[in-house]
Amino acid sequence: MSQSLPEESTEDRVSDYLGTYERGVVRLDAPVDWKDGTRVVVSVAEPAGDSNGELGPVILVGFGLAGRWVADIFERHKVDYVIVDQNPDTVEMQKRLGLRAIAGDISQEETLRKAGIEDASLLVLTIPDEQAVLRATQLARRLKPDIYIVARTTYTSAGLKAVQLGANEVIKGEQAVARQFYEKLMRKLGGVPAK
Repeated sequence: MSQSLPEESTEDRVSDYLGTYERGVVRLDAPVDWKDGTRVVVSVAEPAGDSNGELGPVILVGFGLAGRWVADIFERHKVDYVIVDQNPDTVEMQKRLGLRAIAGDISQEETLRKAGIEDASLLVLTIPDEQAVLRATQLARRLKPDIYIVARTTYTSAGLKAVQLGANEVIKGEQAVARQFYEKLMRKLGGVPAK
C-alpha cells in the first residue's frame, strides 16, 4: 500500500528529473515545459557495485518526510521493506495501512534483529539523530558485514565518521542545503553574465 508524498508549494518543489545520458545527450524520462536556455544541474546516479537492480529485504529507519520518500521508491520498485520508527503512533498507522513496521531504537541490537538484519540487503537510516545513526551503522556493520548502509547526517564531519564506521553512502544535510542555495541562486542569476 503506497503512501502519497506530502504536498509542496510551487516555490519549494524539488525539480529533480530522471533521465539517461547517451551519445552526448541527456534524455529526460518525463516531459518538461522549460524555456530554451534553461540552466540545469546534472548529477550522475551511478549503479552501486555489481547490483543487478534487485534488492533483498530492506530496513527503512525513520518514517518522517525522508523515510516516506524512500518508501515511495521501494513501493514503485516492489522492494520488500520493513519500517523501524520510535513513534508508536506512526508504527501503528503504517500497520493499519498494511505495511510492515516495528517500534524501536535502531541503535539497539534487539531492534536490528527484530527488523531482520540477518536477511537484509540494505539499511536506510533516515532519522535526524546523528548519534543513533552512527551507533546503528557500527552495530549493523558488525552484525552483517555485507549489508549496504545509506546513512543520514546533519553535518559533514558526522558523515565522515559514518563512513569510517561502515556506511556505504551518506546524505549530509548541510551539503544538501548548500546545494539548494547554489541551485536556487544560480537559477536567479542564470541570466546574469559572470564577471
